[in-house]
Amino acid sequence: MGKKQSLLKKINGILRQARVPVYLHKFGPKTYTSLQHAKCWLLKEKIGCSWKDFIEDHVMYYNVKKIPDDSTLKKFVKRLPIWLKNKLVALSANIEYAEYGAIDSTGLSRTNASEHYIKRIDRKNPIKRSMKLSMYVTKCKILSFRLRAKWCGDTKDVHYLLDNSPIIAETNCMDKGYDSNETHKQFRDRGVFSIIAVKKNCRRGNYRKEMRDCFDYGQYWQRNAAEYDNSSLKRRFGSFVKSTKFQTQHSEVAARIILHNLKHIFTRLFHQSPFIYKYKFCL
Repeated sequence: MGKKQSLLKKINGILRQARVPVYLHKFGPKTYTSLQHAKCWLLKEKIGCSWKDFIEDHVMYYNVKKIPDDSTLKKFVKRLPIWLKNKLVALSANIEYAEYGAIDSTGLSRTNASEHYIKRIDRKNPIKRSMKLSMYVTKCKILSFRLRAKWCGDTKDVHYLLDNSPIIAETNCMDKGYDSNETHKQFRDRGVFSIIAVKKNCRRGNYRKEMRDCFDYGQYWQRNAAEYDNSSLKRRFGSFVKSTKFQTQHSEVAARIILHNLKHIFTRLFHQSPFIYKYKFCL
């Protein structure tokens, strides 16, 4: 029960730091605040169950006294503004300085169809094309993300990720998919350094030529942080999304990233443990 209370305290702390509006809209009667809705949204994604199962079985387990109806919660998740989700992700990272950062993208399946079902309908390809998730990470923290319904070039998401990140790392590493002179320029304009593996037959671009002639493999291996976060996110929450609409899919992925960041925050950031308090008092 103590671990559940700890998670609830972390969620309450990050929602208060984000200064979530009392109500996200001005229409209709308002019985529950957006703080109560957002708390249920994160807890439900942590458990990984349906809304009905969360209301019936897990509400008392997390000591949540007041909870809206499942249809109300579904509408709230669908209407969550993107700026609020980006702000919660930035606050959950809780970091002020980063030496190394990395950008990478991965795919998320829209369905979790079994191999038996695919074989039964005589289909070899996936039922629906996967979604594209791009993330800007440092060590075990995800600083910003962008979810796309259709795949596109990796370089198109760099500007968005940097603008929505709370900090920019001193050195940023990316794979060959981000090899572009414009990508290097975006980092240099912000006063930081970028390391991107160049493609074969590199001939144009001053920054790309610099990477071709003087490539630092020792720092480039820090790109593994992005691979670790991609793997950790999928191992914990799965490599697929359960929602059908893109708005709810975006909220689902945002909740996963927030919970992933909260996992690595020390407990003392939201409440002092007895051991830490006793240790500080003895000093």
